[in-house]
This record gives sequence, structure tokens and C-alpha cells, in this order.
Amino acid sequence: MKKGLLLLLLIFSNSSWSQTYEEKIAASKAFIGKPVQEHTFYTLDKQPITFQNLKGEAVVAYFFASWCSPCYEALENLNKAIETTPPTVHVVAISLDEDWASLERMLERTGYTGEVWKSADAELAFQERLFANFTSSLPHIIRIDAQGILIEGGSRVKSFDQWTALINQNASISKASGI
Repeated sequence: MKKGLLLLLLIFSNSSWSQTYEEKIAASKAFIGKPVQEHTFYTLDKQPITFQNLKGEAVVAYFFASWCSPCYEALENLNKAIETTPPTVHVVAISLDEDWASLERMLERTGYTGEVWKSADAELAFQERLFANFTSSLPHIIRIDAQGILIEGGSRVKSFDQWTALINQNASISKASGI
């Protein structure tokens, strides 16, 4: 009896376990229009950084991982878009890999030379559906305004033309996705 009560207590004490799928989606979408969540990342030289470091700049952040096969082509196309025309926004590619070696292999394979951060706790980012990633999947893209407000999240920007529209023509993620 005690074991059963303890198990129920553990299950219901963790709000993410007790939320329905619809509640998790609603909670994630509620991040839109609010200050971007606090989360620690690391630069490639392993220095801590957060989105607060970019306050005052409009940002497009691309979340990816080495185990995400569509992320490879999207990262290559993002790199081409950055190299073709300098972006009008601050662009950062954010790895949700657990280890540095996987990230380094992916960057080498894709030839990505832009700014890269690595999440300090990728599992938390997925579990909490942070950054309006209500599907809890990759790739994922967000836009943050110069005041640090999360203004949009999505996942369908992959081609060179889509990236160019997003980072050089100030198109929304949804508009760029339709190109």
C-alpha cells in the first residue's frame, strides 16, 4: 500500500508527467509573446552564454542535433544563406547534442561556419518544450525580437531560399516556410 501511494505521489508531483499532450502544447505555445526562457548554452570554446547576451538584437536561432537527419541539409543551406548575403538578424545555430564530439562531427560534415552554441541541458529543453517547441522535435527555429521577446517558433524552414527570406528579408517563419 505504501509503495502504491509513493508511486502515485511521484507521478503527480511532476507536473510535466501529469499534463496531457494538449496541455503541454498549450503551455509551450504560451511562450510566444513573452521574454525568451532562461537557459544556459556554451559557445564552441565552452564559455557559458544565454539569449540575454544578445538583448538589443533581433535573433533567429536554429535548434539542431547530430541525430536529426533533416538537420544536416537545413544547416548546410543556412550556412550558404549566411555566406551569400550577410544576415539582417543575429543568427545562432544551437546544438541539442549531449556530447561535444557529435556536434563537432556534424559541423565538419555540413561545413557550417556560423555562430554555434551547445545546450547545457538538451533533455530539459525537450521535456519542458522550451522555446515554443510544442512538438518537442527537431529541427526547430525561433525568432526573438530586440527586446528579448520570443515572437515565433516553427520547424519548416530548410531550403536556401527559405533561409534567405528568414534571415535577410525579415520574413516570418511561417511565410518563409511557404517559399
